[in-house]
Amino acid sequence: MTSDIIQDKQTVNSISSVSGSLQGRLELTREQAFLDGTHDIFDILARQHYKQDNWEQSLGKTANLIEHARLTLKNVEKKISEQDKRLKLLEDISGMDPLTRLLNRKGFLKALDREIARTNRGHNDGGLLVMFNLENLDAIQKDHGEQALEMAVRLVARALENEIRDMDLAARIDRDEFVLLFTDTCMSDALGRLQNMALRLNRLSLIWEGAEIRISLSLGLKSYTRGSKPDQIFKDASTDLNRNRKGTVPKKTG
Repeated sequence: MTSDIIQDKQTVNSISSVSGSLQGRLELTREQAFLDGTHDIFDILARQHYKQDNWEQSLGKTANLIEHARLTLKNVEKKISEQDKRLKLLEDISGMDPLTRLLNRKGFLKALDREIARTNRGHNDGGLLVMFNLENLDAIQKDHGEQALEMAVRLVARALENEIRDMDLAARIDRDEFVLLFTDTCMSDALGRLQNMALRLNRLSLIWEGAEIRISLSLGLKSYTRGSKPDQIFKDASTDLNRNRKGTVPKKTG
């Protein structure tokens, strides 16, 4: 009987020892459900594998979203490029400058060809081409930004429109260059008109964010009569403009 009791105690001690040993190892998992006996080791491994699968799926979704955004941006850039090309084509076809709605260079040169042809056919006595350069356009952009630059260009365009008759033409032929074509007139008849126009244009200013921006314009002239060639008229007016921009005394041409 005594030996049976001793044997039982040894069995209990042995079980306790094994249990203590197992408990020490199981505590490292920090899984209470496993310790309580509601989960086994396979449940824990399965759950960890599920978490890893979720993480991999999430990473895959993020990569897919990034790729989708890249493709979307590429498509948007392509559409913008195509729209720019269409606008440029429409601008060339219409002969209009999109910012000012004046004639552009191409539209003006076509109109000049028509007017010279009318003069050569004897329908009028000739005319006068006046070329302008907005001298401080770069300074306006640097000091006040692109929007102020556009406002300055529009201001000059509207001022030039106010100086022409229905039979005359106004155009923006370059970023900072404008032209007026006074038809059926001559230098002597237009001289007083030109002087008054120059005074008004020299007073142009733009109020931008509380600051006054003065507009600085240079001017070149060339009159034309029967037998004149459009290319040469344009070239001579440009030469006169460049001469005046250098500060020399303006020379009457014609």
